[in-house]
Amino acid sequence: MIHVIKKAAKHIALGGANLSQQCTIGLPDPQTEVSVWLHGLGDPLDVTNNHVVACAAPFTVGIGLDGRLDRGKSPLSLSLKFCERNGERRLLADVGLRNFGSVKSARQPLSLFHIRSCRNCCLSRTRLWAYDLYQFIRRREDKNPEIYLSALASRAMAAFFICPRPVVLVSVMHEDRGNMFPINLFGSIGDGYFAFALNSLRKAAPLVERAGRVALSTIPFSCAELARQLGKNHLKESVNCDDLPFETTPSAALGFPIPRFALRVREMEIEAVRKLGSHTLFFSRLLVDERRSEDLLFCIIHGIYGARRRSTHIPQLQPLWKSAS
Repeated sequence: MIHVIKKAAKHIALGGANLSQQCTIGLPDPQTEVSVWLHGLGDPLDVTNNHVVACAAPFTVGIGLDGRLDRGKSPLSLSLKFCERNGERRLLADVGLRNFGSVKSARQPLSLFHIRSCRNCCLSRTRLWAYDLYQFIRRREDKNPEIYLSALASRAMAAFFICPRPVVLVSVMHEDRGNMFPINLFGSIGDGYFAFALNSLRKAAPLVERAGRVALSTIPFSCAELARQLGKNHLKESVNCDDLPFETTPSAALGFPIPRFALRVREMEIEAVRKLGSHTLFFSRLLVDERRSEDLLFCIIHGIYGARRRSTHIPQLQPLWKSAS
């Protein structure tokens, strides 16, 4: 019976489309396809390049507001709106926020929010309900999930990945141990600060915390498959650089091994670490930001937005791997 219900829900939710959880696209840096606006602090504030998904469970988002929250309206009035940047600039998703606190470094605060509501406009309400039912059944079938997402968190994840998220390779070295692995939960916070999140249960997170410094390399769209191969490194304490499927070169400031094909390398020092639940948030100060080449970035989006994107005939879309971060 469960199989029949699941199959019926999938047909209702997806129709004839094979709606994957994630899709890959190639975009310029920075992407100019989707904008993210914060509402509730006076005039709408463009935070497209100033926010980060900080944790999956409980779903938490970080936004660099530089003290604006203290001077603004009640946190209950805050929401993020994901919109087309060009054309008719239609609303793609609306996410309500609830103030959760902040992470502070020496100079820059990062405001944290939980999700209180989420509306995805890329699907009709009927189809979105059916898609939620399908995802619920899938979660029930997974008896031992590494990360359990609530229905609201699952919907919020789909909304946040309407905004294309670049994939970067993290290089980390500590004493005689080193690693390199891909992540997609990261973002600039402003004023030379950066934040990224790692699965708290994986071995990569403690290594990064001990090291206190990392190098993040953006990846050309043409090298996406090479980056995917390193997803398994999240489970390892260290790897041998000679075993990597590509050539490396030392980074400019820290001397960490980075891919020779890296488009942009950000080297940073970690100033604050906050365990939020399923993920650990690393709040970092930028040391060096080196642009090495101009090419299309390896980015990912959610399949719901991917299906909508295909219907508008935007090119460079194809199925992608399940996220390792």
